[in-house]
Formats: sequence, C-alpha cells, structure tokens
Amino acid sequence: MRRLRLIAPLFVVVLFIAMTLGCGHHGSPDPLPGMPRLVLWAWERPEHLEYIVPSATGVAYLAGTVSLARSEVQAQPRLQPLFVPDRTPVIAVIRIETDSGRLAPVREVSKAIAGLAARTGLRAVQIDFDARRSQRQYYRDLITQLRREIPDKLPLEMTALVSWCRDDNWINGLEVAEAVPMFFRMGMDPHATTEHLREPLCLSSFGISTDEFYVTVPHVRRVFVFSSQRWTETSYRAVLEASKQWFAN
Repeated sequence: MRRLRLIAPLFVVVLFIAMTLGCGHHGSPDPLPGMPRLVLWAWERPEHLEYIVPSATGVAYLAGTVSLARSEVQAQPRLQPLFVPDRTPVIAVIRIETDSGRLAPVREVSKAIAGLAARTGLRAVQIDFDARRSQRQYYRDLITQLRREIPDKLPLEMTALVSWCRDDNWINGLEVAEAVPMFFRMGMDPHATTEHLREPLCLSSFGISTDEFYVTVPHVRRVFVFSSQRWTETSYRAVLEASKQWFAN
C-alpha cells in the first residue's frame, strides 16, 4: 500500500504530461460549440442550399461588406438570396475592403459590422479582412471594439492568411475565438499545408476550396469549404463524401 501511495502521484504527473503533449486540437474547448464539423462558405450570389444536411453541415454566409474607401464607411448588406433548411447552424461573415487611403474610425466601422450581423440564431460572426502590414494595429483595435459591440455569448472569429499562422505572430492575443487559415489561392505547392502552424488560434479550423482539393486536410476540428461557383447538390455531396475521410479519426 505504501508503494502504491508513492507511485500514484507519479502516475498522475506522467499522465498530465502525456495529455499536455498529445492533446492536439481536441484537448482544447471547441471555439464554436454545437457547430458541425463541415461548414460551407456561401458568398455573394444566389445560393439555394435546401439539400444540405443541417446536422452535418453549417453555412458561413456573406452577410455584408464594409468598404472603407476615402475614409468613409459604406455598409452593403447581402443582396443575393440564400436558402438553407430550417435548423441549419449559420455564421454571419462580414467582408472588409479598403483602398490605400486613410481608414475610417474604428468605432464607426465596428457599429457598421454589428449592424450587418444583427440576426437572431447566429452561431458566430466571422470577419474576413486581408489586412496589410500597415493596417494590423487598426485591425487589432477593430476586433477589440467589435467584441464590445456584439453579444458576449456570440463567438467572434476571423479568417487568416496562412502566413499569419506560420511565421508571423501578430494575431496572437486577439479577442477572437479562432482564426481560420485559408489554404487556397496559394499556388500549386503540395507541401503548403504540411508546414507547422505556430499560432494557437489557427489550430482548430481549416479553410479549403472545391477547386483545390489536392490540398491535404490535416486532423482538425472543423473544415470550412469555399466554392468559386454556386453550390450545387452534386458539389455538396462530393464535399460531404470527402469529409468522411477528413473526420475519420
């Protein structure tokens, strides 16, 4: 019994180390609780997605675009129809576009985004902004302000250039639930996805495109899929079938 009392604490320590080193993305809380592992991006075009399976598929739809041209805020809501089955988990995506001029005040932009994403039943709000290096501090300030504008229980997330997740830690510490690295429009490098992603915010989800299925999908919690053309039942079924392999383990 004495020997067991001595061994037990050591076993707990070893188990803790093993779990810490090997926990992977499943060892951390899901940034989007209740969201399916497969999510379709639905961009600004008519999308009729009545055929998707809500229990297996979520939709991240472009809810609007905020343009910051000439220091003015121009908020354009979605103009194209979107049809999804009842009970489909949805994420509102807000695209931010800028010119090379002066950026509009953060508070004004944040209010415009919150207005475009003001819909009941959302699972999250996702910001899509390819910020230049000179705009990074502005983006950080915007995320901080936006976190105050939207409900506390509504997750805020962002898309991310892959470089932000690899060698550049500028998004570290942002008040977002996760960052989704976009592994498409990157060229034909077959090793693109094998390099280590160092930023913790980028380790839960993964973004690919239907026309670049050669990209290897790593073992992640969730995959977002973009289509360069309107979704069809055929293209959806192909993605759904592929997802069985992605989420096999």
